[in-house]
Amino acid sequence: MFQRIIGFFNNQNVKWLGRFGYYLLILLLLFFMYGFNDASSGSYIYNDF
Repeated sequence: MFQRIIGFFNNQNVKWLGRFGYYLLILLLLFFMYGFNDASSGSYIYNDF
């Protein structure tokens, strides 16, 4: 049973799908954190220079 679980997680498709989901989650979180500000309302780092 343990060998089947290890074999499942060593599958290239499962690894690719895991990385895809991980990076998609990061991208979506960054979008939701910073994506809803328009150009005049955001706290952009260079606004005060």
